[in-house]
Amino acid sequence: MELNNKSEIANEVILLISRIVKIPKEKIFLNSNLFADLGVDSLSGVEIFASLDKKYHLDIPENKLKDIQTVSDLVALVGSLIK
Repeated sequence: MELNNKSEIANEVILLISRIVKIPKEKIFLNSNLFADLGVDSLSGVEIFASLDKKYHLDIPENKLKDIQTVSDLVALVGSLIK
């Protein structure tokens, strides 16, 4: 699947997070904090990153993971690695 804009990437990332943390996608926003707002823990965090790696054939550098706090951060990271 070719994703060419931030909106498409954001929708895909939100759907993925929704499925993993079992929160309706309508309650997940770009400014949602993955940990405080969405309850992502270390296990679900690993699952999210592994799913993104697999879906988009990415290799997310581990040193980038510590910088990810919000859904928007994650969307920006995925967008930067896809291009």
